[in-house]
Amino acid sequence: MIRSISLFVLMGFAMLLSNAASAEKLKLPAGMGGVADIGATSCDVFNKMMVIGPLGTKRLLLTWAQGYYHAKSGKTINEIIEAAEKAGQAWDFDSLTGHLVDYCAADPDALTSAAVINLGEQLL
Repeated sequence: MIRSISLFVLMGFAMLLSNAASAEKLKLPAGMGGVADIGATSCDVFNKMMVIGPLGTKRLLLTWAQGYYHAKSGKTINEIIEAAEKAGQAWDFDSLTGHLVDYCAADPDALTSAAVINLGEQLL
């Protein structure tokens, strides 16, 4: 019994080693070294990320944008949207992220931070 358990553990360990040896090295796209900074990512990479996980990618960039807008204005995104609505603009998650997605689709050489700045010019 002990031999069969030892053999089972040994085989499992060998399988782990063989999988680790055959795994490809992860290559991060340009602009994504170490801790990923979505604001320093090119729109080309953002566009590719959109194919893999559109909802999460939109949320990631919008969250970054919220921090950027707060740093620029001292206002929360809700306060910014409320002020825009009083001025006759209607914004929600889909329209905010749609603007960012459209900007990056039109200019894949730009950084995502440029898309955020462009949207901010309409909001702030």
